[in-house]
Amino acid sequence: QERSVQGTNHPFDCPSIYVSFIMTVKFNTAALGTSRSSNYSEHGENSGVARKGRQFFALILFGGVGALCMLYYAHEHQFLQNEEATLYHDHPMAMASAVSREKEKIDNDERAGGDDNRSLLRHTAKNGSNFSRSNTTNSNILDLISTTTKTTQPSPSSSFRTKTDEATQNEQLEEHPEEQHDQREKDDPLNVVLFYADDWTMKVLGKLDSNVYTPNIDYLADNGMLFTNNCVVSSMCWMSRATLVTGTYTAVHQQLWPHSMGILETLPWNETLFPLMKQQKGYYTGLVGKWHAPSPREYMTPAFDLHRFYYGKHWMGQPPNRQHVTDMNREHALEFLKRRPRSAEHNPPFFLKVSFFATHAIDGHYPSYEPMNTTRRQYYNDSCYIKPGKTATEEHWLQLPSFLRQNNEGRTRWRKRFEPDYFQDNIKDLYSLATEVDWAIGEVVQELKEQGVFNKTMIIFTTDNGNLHGEHGLTEKWYPFEESLRVPLVIYDPRMPKQLRGTRSDKWTLNVDLAPTILGAANMKPSSFMQGRDISQLYLEQKEDTSPAWREDFFYEFNMGNPNNASDHPWKHFIDASFALVTDEWKYVVWPQHNYEQLFHRSVDPYDEWDLLHKIENTTNASFKLIQSNDEIYQHMKSRYLKLKERAQGGLPI
Repeated sequence: QERSVQGTNHPFDCPSIYVSFIMTVKFNTAALGTSRSSNYSEHGENSGVARKGRQFFALILFGGVGALCMLYYAHEHQFLQNEEATLYHDHPMAMASAVSREKEKIDNDERAGGDDNRSLLRHTAKNGSNFSRSNTTNSNILDLISTTTKTTQPSPSSSFRTKTDEATQNEQLEEHPEEQHDQREKDDPLNVVLFYADDWTMKVLGKLDSNVYTPNIDYLADNGMLFTNNCVVSSMCWMSRATLVTGTYTAVHQQLWPHSMGILETLPWNETLFPLMKQQKGYYTGLVGKWHAPSPREYMTPAFDLHRFYYGKHWMGQPPNRQHVTDMNREHALEFLKRRPRSAEHNPPFFLKVSFFATHAIDGHYPSYEPMNTTRRQYYNDSCYIKPGKTATEEHWLQLPSFLRQNNEGRTRWRKRFEPDYFQDNIKDLYSLATEVDWAIGEVVQELKEQGVFNKTMIIFTTDNGNLHGEHGLTEKWYPFEESLRVPLVIYDPRMPKQLRGTRSDKWTLNVDLAPTILGAANMKPSSFMQGRDISQLYLEQKEDTSPAWREDFFYEFNMGNPNNASDHPWKHFIDASFALVTDEWKYVVWPQHNYEQLFHRSVDPYDEWDLLHKIENTTNASFKLIQSNDEIYQHMKSRYLKLKERAQGGLPI
């Protein structure tokens, strides 16, 4: 018998079973005596002796079985006490049943009663004691449920191991890197798992910010590559998701609204990412979580073997059946991996996109972020202080162009989310959501290892767009600020040379590059209309290096109107249209609805504080005396901007 979620479904898990059993024995022996009384009278003493013998035999038999039941129960009870972590690994909910009743009462008093009954992060130390986020020497929940810690890599067979086990594993990895590849043929197509988060700015990553706990993503970076200048070409949910699928700019794919059909009809659907992988290369394909576009059956069937679409809330359903959306993402991802064809006759490569809703806020709702309770308590409790961003001040808000301070939706959502009195609670909740996504990633990676395909699989972690956490007095995305443009990208690729694993690249990679990169892992060429490039060119040796040098700048657009000048963009002041050219050294920004330009010296001013076209003349700040602004730089940036804008919006490679 398998344990239920509560861990109480064994047939002999309760002593009352034994009591009932003994009552049954007594009843049966009494009945046996009554049924034989007439025989005693008829057949005399010999029959009575036989009857007593049978009674004695029944008592011995049933009593022995009852004793075995008690021994079984005692053994199982001790097993549950000693193996909580193992049970938790086998079933993410089983750990909850092993926690003391006192802890359950405390949990039930927390926000949104019943949430922790669905929580994947309910936990206790093996000795039953609590532990804090700051105490890194104690066992903690992600040491139990993930496949790694911040400084070590996961075991291929279990998430539960000692520091000695971890050190040994690391030594083996360094000494025998060829063993990681599981005898994969060089030309075999890779499996692909794409972890695609939501509203996740670059700094929400343990590798870049020690305030955030993301050990599983860090592990992928330690064994792959972290791209620190990865950007989106339109910082908006549905636009970025359409860019992923089509490999094109928004001006090309025309997915201007989540309900529009641009992603499906503007370009040949069967030549976009998922249909190509499924139909032309025979991949088993799936998407679980946020799709954020129409999903007519006639388009979904050629693209996906399995899909589960949902988003919009952090908690789905109603008590007692509520489930956290990240839990659902994990559950459906594992369902895909376990259901995929794996027979000797039919074992195709697979492509799975796990499309998380976290860390997206619940718009118009307070609290804006609703993680699982235990995550927040253990990793981001009240004793933890998160420092706001440098530009998260009223002064920086007042220094924005005047049109950005009129009915700005980013400012409206900033209230009760990242304004000073609310910042700590909300940023900790947001980081908690990130830690839970990381945990789900660890579970999926562990499944890949158990199926023996981890080192036959390209694993990508990225997101649809960045997010402002109070910087410039704003929240959300949309605008060409650094926090909105730059997003994490981690690629684990079994083909990656050993000397490059664990390194970082500062090349400009873009979300238009994702489709060509994934197709490249499948040994497929990108469709003719795809504008990006295969990122593996940055870390794989090219047999014939005839490709042009990697880009040194890129064009950005957020516009739902006329591609040229955004004349019919519907959200003037509310969420203004914007264009930009971004280079290593400079950023040139255009607000087309207001005929307003800005110029920032990125290498000196990484936080977009000093607009050289409007602000530098009035500053007395000595830190910015090195900034040089002249007409030559302005004219060069404007000329380059117009050229790249024409190429990007015209559908040409970038």
